[in-house]
Amino acid sequence: MDNENKINRSALLVMAFEVEGLCIGLRQTVPNGLAPAATTLSIVNKLLATFSEKSNGGVLDNLPALTEHTSAVDCLIVAEILRSTLMAFLTPDELDERDRTFGFASPRKDSDQ
Repeated sequence: MDNENKINRSALLVMAFEVEGLCIGLRQTVPNGLAPAATTLSIVNKLLATFSEKSNGGVLDNLPALTEHTSAVDCLIVAEILRSTLMAFLTPDELDERDRTFGFASPRKDSDQ
């Protein structure tokens, strides 16, 4: 792919999409009583660690690492906390882009195009 056609996103915006996908999956499995598998726990822990490295001020330091003993509900709560905290670090443009992708943003103004 040439440079003209590349789409650039910040690492935090990409992470926001990853966490959103994780939360969607967990929201579907928790009501069915399915426990998070090792891969899911690993993904949550990696996203927590990556976000902690990119943020400052000890954000999310109080959240526990997830283990095989973590319930599905606790896993979802941690993922949702990560999702909502991550939103606080996105720029207004990134929030707007994220919302448009999920269909929540207001229509673009002519001046935005």
